[in-house]
Amino acid sequence: MAAGFTLEVRDVMTYPAITEDEDASVAKISKDMKLSGIGSVIITKEDKPVGIVTDRDIVIKVIMKDRKPNKVKAKEIMSSPLMTIESDASLRSACKLLVEKGIRRLPVIEEGELVGIISLRNIVTGEPLHVRKYLF
Repeated sequence: MAAGFTLEVRDVMTYPAITEDEDASVAKISKDMKLSGIGSVIITKEDKPVGIVTDRDIVIKVIMKDRKPNKVKAKEIMSSPLMTIESDASLRSACKLLVEKGIRRLPVIEEGELVGIISLRNIVTGEPLHVRKYLF
């Protein structure tokens, strides 16, 4: 890395951010996460990001409580309010926010729009990941 060069969130984020509506079932979300090879989805209400559901949320809040994934909606298990970071923020500030908040992923915003997500994996590998969403 050249002296004075600082990596920004946009340099290593996963894009695009995969979203699901707040009324989507956990069964649908799980299927889409598996097909897309991702561990979280951003939850939207009227196309605006309002929360996040991770594979860990599904295990702890649905599977471990013997709830039926096709009966539970995203809004019932999502983490909210949504903590975000700007795409031009430094990786150092992303790391600081992740540690301070005790979270593993941050949705990335650019000019008010959701453009991606940065995770500990992105930071550790220093590489971006492009996700292909499977549409049905």
